[in-house]
Amino acid sequence: MKTEDLTALGLSEDQIKSVFALNGTDIEKYKTDVEKQKQEVIKAKEELEGVKTQLGEANTAIKGFEELDVEGIKKAAEEWKTKYEQDTEALKTQMSTKEYEFAVDKFLGGVEFSSELAKKAVFSEFKDKGFKLEEGKFLGADDYITSLKASNPAAFVADKAPEPEPPGVVVNTGGTHGGGIRTVDHNAISDDQFFEMAFAKK
Repeated sequence: MKTEDLTALGLSEDQIKSVFALNGTDIEKYKTDVEKQKQEVIKAKEELEGVKTQLGEANTAIKGFEELDVEGIKKAAEEWKTKYEQDTEALKTQMSTKEYEFAVDKFLGGVEFSSELAKKAVFSEFKDKGFKLEEGKFLGADDYITSLKASNPAAFVADKAPEPEPPGVVVNTGGTHGGGIRTVDHNAISDDQFFEMAFAKK
């Protein structure tokens, strides 16, 4: 739109200015609306690209799930669980056995055997008996060893008999008619006293 065109329409100068002012306002508003629409288009495009990316990732995940052997994974998990439980139980049993054997070895350490072979044989039989262990003691173990000593004495070192007391010593302390003879307990006097009495002058 030109000034000449408006003048030809019979508009005054003030009217023409007003028209141009209104037209300018409309143009700015139009430009603002266009810019706003442009930003909205850019935003929508960015969102669309994001959706495309998400869709691509989803498709990849879906494809991976389709190729995944879910039943196989479940089976493998069950097998590992069973193996773990079995290994744990085996380890507990092994530890319990070792503790029991240690206690047996400690108990038999107080018994004198005639040979190492005899000790090993009793050790094996003792374990087979399965004596119950309570508070560090085997119930019935002492009676078992006592009966075993009676039935298999050769497997054990014989108990030493107590040494007999030395007999009294007859010492002549002098005098007549036997008045100087008396019996002396050697354990009750010292060696010096004994010899002094034994060789005392008559």
